Amino acid sequence: MRVAWIDCSAGASGDMLLGAFISAGADLNAVNAAVAAVDPSLSVTVTQTARHQIAATKATVEVNGTPHPENIPDAGHGHDHGQEAGVGHGHGHGLGEGGGAGHGHGHSGPTRAWAEVRRLLEEAQLDDAVRARALDTFGRLARAEAAAHGVEPDTVHFHEVGALDAIADIVGVAAASVSLDLDHIVVSTIVLGGGGQVRGQHGRIPIPGPAVLHLVSEAEAPVTGGPAPYEMTTPTGAALLATLADEFGPLPPMRIEQTGVGAGGRDPVEVPNILRVVLGASADELATELVYETNVDDLDPRIWPQVLARLMEAGAADAWLTPILMKKGRPAHTLSVLVGSANAETVRAVILAETSAIGLREFGIRKHAADREFATVDVDGQSIHVKIARYGGQVINVQPEYDDVAAAANVLKKPVKSVLAKAIAAGHDLWS
Repeated sequence: MRVAWIDCSAGASGDMLLGAFISAGADLNAVNAAVAAVDPSLSVTVTQTARHQIAATKATVEVNGTPHPENIPDAGHGHDHGQEAGVGHGHGHGLGEGGGAGHGHGHSGPTRAWAEVRRLLEEAQLDDAVRARALDTFGRLARAEAAAHGVEPDTVHFHEVGALDAIADIVGVAAASVSLDLDHIVVSTIVLGGGGQVRGQHGRIPIPGPAVLHLVSEAEAPVTGGPAPYEMTTPTGAALLATLADEFGPLPPMRIEQTGVGAGGRDPVEVPNILRVVLGASADELATELVYETNVDDLDPRIWPQVLARLMEAGAADAWLTPILMKKGRPAHTLSVLVGSANAETVRAVILAETSAIGLREFGIRKHAADREFATVDVDGQSIHVKIARYGGQVINVQPEYDDVAAAANVLKKPVKSVLAKAIAAGHDLWS
């Protein structure tokens, strides 16, 4: 399973996410194809930069080949500045409030209703997964803005400039994340920022802004204020994280394959203005087998052979008992079972049904097995199956099936050890 962890310890915005995904290997051509499918005037370019001497990728939205006006470096935390619902362009990112310190001016002019943006996304020639993520993200933004302003979501409007910017970020991130073929995305605790207020078109707005708080609340995302006295996570960033996250938490167990770093539009002194994406294979894939264990001190020992037989019938690769001494000096056994994930549930059921255990321990392991094959050898006219193990192309072990050896010894009226030795020698002769 291919997993990703998004590190939001310095907040999040649309351009930071887009830069991080592209830095991690997302297909920039796929990003631009998706963005242009919604609005042919839009494109995304990337440049290499640094924040606090940490190399990062900066994604820039262009309109007809010219950098978007919202990409001015001092325009705030990131470039995805948006507008307040139905009233034009406030100081915020995406659709709503909050765009980072220093960008408090507003704009008036033509707007695009949420219904129009939804129609654009539904009619565009987009991959179904990209369309679904973009619609989900815009829908979250519309609901957040509606809640912040006390209006219905369908009455939310995007200012024309802010709408183009949000389309590029949201559709671009959707396409980038899909191009990476991710099975599971984990998002860290989201740093929102705080401190003073910033001025929007309708006066001062607190940080975190109402739209951001609604977005993280709806997603049940863990959040914290963070070290910097300004907006660190924008509404567009919060909406994208809410859409992308399969779960929230710390870096999950994985084998890391790639790391991407995206830069925001500011370079504050308090924290590197970057967002990181860590990609890799889930540790669940590294563990090719499971081991179940349980300690049992109150089972009639005559039952154990049947328990082990039932476990093997249920698909266990191996099952064994280890004598132990439990608390108060009670003699007991640890039952251990090796099983692949396909048969794990059946094996668990057998353990709990056939023993007196009321709980199990589970842990994954990696199993290294030699190649094996089966053959039949002849010992004094008796057929005996043997298992041949190879490693590095060489035969390293030949093991006859004991039941066949015992049956042959009984027919031949010979000691089992003699028949066993002949079967092993005959097995080696097959490959000499």
